[in-house]
Amino acid sequence: MNKFSSFILNLFILTSFTGYGDEISILEPTALMKHETKWLVQALEKAHYNKVKIQDLNASKFLNSYLKKLDPQKIYFTNSEVELFHKNITPTIITYFKQGNLYPAFEIFGKYQSNAVSRLDSALEMISEFRLVESNETYLFDRTKAIWSANKEQLDLLWDKLIRHGVLNELVNTVDSNKSYPNKEILNGLVTDAQKVLNDRYTRWRKNILEFESEDVQEIYLSSLTQCFDPHTTFMNLKEKEKFDQAMNNEFVGIGAVLTDVDGFCTIKELLPGGPAEACRELEPEDIIIKVAQAEGPFVDVVDMKLSKIVDLIKGPKDTIVRMEIKPIKSPTTTKIISIVRDKIKLTDKLANASIHMVEHENKNHKFGVIELPSFYGSAGKGPKATDDVEELINVLKKENIEGLILDLRRNGGGYLSEAIDLAGLFISRGPVVQVKNTDGKIRKKFDFDPKLVWNMPLILLVSRQSASASEIVTGALKNHKRAIVVGDKSTHGKGTVQSLLQMNLPFNFMQSAKKGSAAKITIQKYYLPSGESTQIYGVKSDIVLPSVNEFLPIGESDLDNALEWDSIAPVNHRRTENEFVYDMDNVEEIQKRSLDRQKMAPEFDYIHQNIEIFKDRKNKKNAVLDLAVRLQDKIQDTNSTDQLNDLYDSFDGISFPKKEIKLRIVEDQLAKSRVARGEIDLETNSSIEEEYTKPDSLDIRLHESLRIMSDWLSIREKSQISGTPFSEIKEI
Repeated sequence: MNKFSSFILNLFILTSFTGYGDEISILEPTALMKHETKWLVQALEKAHYNKVKIQDLNASKFLNSYLKKLDPQKIYFTNSEVELFHKNITPTIITYFKQGNLYPAFEIFGKYQSNAVSRLDSALEMISEFRLVESNETYLFDRTKAIWSANKEQLDLLWDKLIRHGVLNELVNTVDSNKSYPNKEILNGLVTDAQKVLNDRYTRWRKNILEFESEDVQEIYLSSLTQCFDPHTTFMNLKEKEKFDQAMNNEFVGIGAVLTDVDGFCTIKELLPGGPAEACRELEPEDIIIKVAQAEGPFVDVVDMKLSKIVDLIKGPKDTIVRMEIKPIKSPTTTKIISIVRDKIKLTDKLANASIHMVEHENKNHKFGVIELPSFYGSAGKGPKATDDVEELINVLKKENIEGLILDLRRNGGGYLSEAIDLAGLFISRGPVVQVKNTDGKIRKKFDFDPKLVWNMPLILLVSRQSASASEIVTGALKNHKRAIVVGDKSTHGKGTVQSLLQMNLPFNFMQSAKKGSAAKITIQKYYLPSGESTQIYGVKSDIVLPSVNEFLPIGESDLDNALEWDSIAPVNHRRTENEFVYDMDNVEEIQKRSLDRQKMAPEFDYIHQNIEIFKDRKNKKNAVLDLAVRLQDKIQDTNSTDQLNDLYDSFDGISFPKKEIKLRIVEDQLAKSRVARGEIDLETNSSIEEEYTKPDSLDIRLHESLRIMSDWLSIREKSQISGTPFSEIKEI
């Protein structure tokens, strides 16, 4: 027996059964996982931008990363266990990686699973025995910087506080803060209700831990390794790879239903418009799926089955049949069997969308277009592409005679580099968009060579700290070209790296096709703006800054472990094409001044500042007192401040500018099919543009200010006669 195996055996012996009689499945790595691990190590060493060798890996740092992923709240392991892991595992961890050996991952996970189930079993007993007592003890609920409990006794005390904190939280949530302290009878009933909520929650957590599979352990362990190289390098097993492809392509093959687990029952949450599930007219939201079969094959009972396994059973190749036994929500005492032919589903809610806003400014009515782009999606085939969709929407907006365009990238986390380059090209007639530096130091300049200008009028880019990667390429390039004014948070996210997806095509793996298998997404390049500046860490700074709570959230690149450093390279020399729209910096300064004046006076910005102060105050509270009376008093104070803030926000009703929605043709077609499936309309009646302008139900403060900024821009431009190409003179060549 080797040293490591002996250590594990001495550390613990996995029990086969939990305190509640459930059998713990002892997970083990497969032969394929060994080959995948060796492949990943070689791929990281050869392809990663930093050229780091596995031999140079900080084994202790890696192990901490893995333990943090398993136990982020530090509630299952003790410090003595963690120290023993470090003492016995770190000396050999690099050797194990080179061999493709994943036994450390599974042995540590086994200990985690055993500890967690044991703790949750005890927690369920503690919940049932909970009694209200007065206390001045506190519980550290913000455990992001907590240390491991020294031993089992300290961990016992922590769990005692954790359970009391949980029950008190549920009690506080149910007690009306506008009423007096509840009497004993009411309070006892509320305690019982709180115990049930917490019991259900912990039972669900326990079930989830028992449902872990070998692939899950592998994914956590190898992702811990990849993220020691940088935060965006990841390992993806087959399931994660399929999710990634679906997100990038905005499509998948299935029945077109969103599923959820409700107390062990697979329940339909939503039917996707135009999908086979909706078209069959036999399914409704809240119907329960009891059994699943492939075509004429036998049924498989899916009650209490892990949701991801049920999804795997229901998904399948295009034009194949899946049968399901359903318990309808409208007739829960009966069941029925339905057959559905799987088809390709377009995730149209993830595609670009647009709207036209009617803005009154200085006694004039202006039409402004807004395009919201959730990501820089694309596909190798005929699927939707971000650039094509944005161009389609711009052409519709132009027919509506808009005078300015806002591209909303606030929630756009990136996507394909090629789409970012093509999309930037819609607004410039030739020129550099981005520079990329490879691991060998070679720099390649990426240009837009297409002279076509789809939009050559005022353009605003609305961004936030969630605008990342490809969003930052477009934002930085158009800012460098003086083509667009950037409005939003102080800066974008700060991700200035490019990843490449490397498929694990293992020659000895005959069980998987070349397109279906694990993969590694590895950082291979850094990108730079035409100016030579990197967006890494610092992002792209806004020309006009709007106050935001995002400034106080750890959501930027600088908040991530092992992020690559900022640097710069030489700028790209280029000459701007004649008649290409550019802004005048003097006018931008005037626009900045006008917006800043509004921010000082407009009540909606007072709302934002108050919201920020409340957030900062709550963020600074790391501990909670374990006493109901104190917690209720805190709730009253929180509720009062929140109610005042909500009242202020409600006073903004009617401020929003009237707007009408514009949808892509593919979205309209899918919605039309959906309406036909429901028997509502004929296919001929669909249109991509709403007929009437309506005021939104709630005010989007930052978009509202961006529309006012656009109004200022047009006004200043008109008065100073800024050089720009009139709309009537734009030609596509």
